[in-house]
Amino acid sequence: MSLKFQAARALRAVAWRIERPRRRRRRQAGPPLDAGPLTSPDSAPGSRKASWFFEDFPRFYLSSSTAPTTARLNLRYEAMFGENRDIFAGASVLDLASHDGRWSLAALATGARSVVGIEARPELVKAATENLGEYGYGADRASFVSGDVHEVLNTQDLKADVVVCLGFLYHTLRYNELLTGIRRTGARYLIIDTFSPHMMGPVPNVNVLTEDADEEGKAAADTYTEGQSVLVGRPNLAAIRIMLGAYGYRVERLSDWAGLLRDNPGTENCDDYANERRITIRCVSSQSSPA
Repeated sequence: MSLKFQAARALRAVAWRIERPRRRRRRQAGPPLDAGPLTSPDSAPGSRKASWFFEDFPRFYLSSSTAPTTARLNLRYEAMFGENRDIFAGASVLDLASHDGRWSLAALATGARSVVGIEARPELVKAATENLGEYGYGADRASFVSGDVHEVLNTQDLKADVVVCLGFLYHTLRYNELLTGIRRTGARYLIIDTFSPHMMGPVPNVNVLTEDADEEGKAAADTYTEGQSVLVGRPNLAAIRIMLGAYGYRVERLSDWAGLLRDNPGTENCDDYANERRITIRCVSSQSSPA
C-alpha cells in the first residue's frame, strides 16, 4: 500500500470521526439552501426515512479514496437497493465497476443469492474481496473479476438476474459494447445510477469529455486510451431511454429521491440528486415485462 494511499485513508478516518457525532444534528436541520427543483414525491410523508444501512458496515466509510459523506452513501443505498428490494431477493447480481465492493455487499445484504463484480483496477478488486470477507461473504457468494468492464462482459459467459450499473455510465462512451454485454447476461432488471448536467432535458443529449485515468474515481484506461485521457460521455435520460430501447430494455421507474430528501432533511452533498442532475433508474427487459 503506497504512502499516498495510507495518508488519504488516515485523513478519511479523521474526517469520519469528526462527522459522525454531527449526524443526529444534521437529521434535524432544514433542507439544503441550494436544493433545486424536485419532481413530486410519490410516497407518503415519513415513509422514506433512511435506515442508515452502512452503519453496520463502516469499513466502506474508509476503504476508498472516493468515499462520499456517510449521509450520501446511506441515502444512495435506499434509492438503489432499499427501494428495489423485491428484485434482489434470491437474485444473482452482476455489479459493473464494482469499486471497493460496497454495492456488491449491499446487494447481498438486501437478499441477493450471489454477486459477481467487474472492476478494472486490481487494487480495488483486492479491497472488495477483503471488505466482503470481513463481513462474512466468501467466494461462494461474492467474486470479483479484474479487467475492462466491456471486454469481460462480452467475452465471459456471465449470467445474472439483475445488473447494477452505478456511477459507471458517465465513465464510458462505449455504449454499444456495454448494452450488448448486459443483454448477453439475460438480466431481467437493470439498475442505473448516473449523472448528466442535462439529465431531465426533453432532447436526447450526450456530453462528451475526457477524464484522467490516474484518478481512482474516474474512468480507467482501456485499449482506446491515448496517454492518460479517457473519452467518456454523460447521456441524459432521453438519450438513455433510446439506448435502452435499442437493446431490449425500458425505464420502469425512477427512484423517489424527492421523498428521500423530504424525509431526511439537512442531508449534505446530495445537490446533484436534489437538482435532478443525477437520478437512479430501474429498468426492465421489454421481452419479460409488458410495456
